[in-house]
Amino acid sequence: MRTNPLTQGKEALVDDCDYEYLTQWKWRFERGGHRRTGYAVCWDAGSKLRKLVKMHRLVAERRGLTTDGKQIDHVDGNGLNNCRDNLRLATSSQNRANLRRARNNTSGFKGVQWHRKNGRFRAYIRVAGRQQHLKYFDDPRDAARAYNEAAIKHFGEFACLNPV
Repeated sequence: MRTNPLTQGKEALVDDCDYEYLTQWKWRFERGGHRRTGYAVCWDAGSKLRKLVKMHRLVAERRGLTTDGKQIDHVDGNGLNNCRDNLRLATSSQNRANLRRARNNTSGFKGVQWHRKNGRFRAYIRVAGRQQHLKYFDDPRDAARAYNEAAIKHFGEFACLNPV
C-alpha cells in the first residue's frame, strides 16, 4: 500500500499495483459535497470535454469492476482509501446505507434521536426512502443496538453499524 499526495495536504491510499499507473495524472483533493470525506480527482487530459475523473473509478476499472448503472462504494467510508479491497459495487440505496452518522446528529449514534415529547430515545431506520420507527428506549446505547439489528437485517454487508 502506498500514498499518493493530493492538494490541501491530503493523501490517497492505493495498492502498489496501481501506484505507477496513477502517477501519470496530477491528483487533487475535492470535498464530497455534504459528506465528511472527499475524493481524489483529476481532469482527464485525453477527453475533449475536460471531464473530472475520480481515482476510485479508475482503480475499480483496473480491478475489473464494471459499474453498469451502479456506484463504487468505499467499504470503510473513507473516500481517500482507494485500495482494491476497499472498493465494491453498490446500488444507490446500498451506498446510502453505508453512510456514517450525520454531522448534526446529537445522540451520538446513527438512527437514534431524542424524542422530546415522551422524553426517551427513538430508534429508527430509513429503508427504500421511507423512515421506519423501531422503538423507544431510555438509554441511547439500547436504541443504537436496535438500529444495528435492523440495519443488519435490511442492509447486510452494507450496514454501517454504531460502535456499541
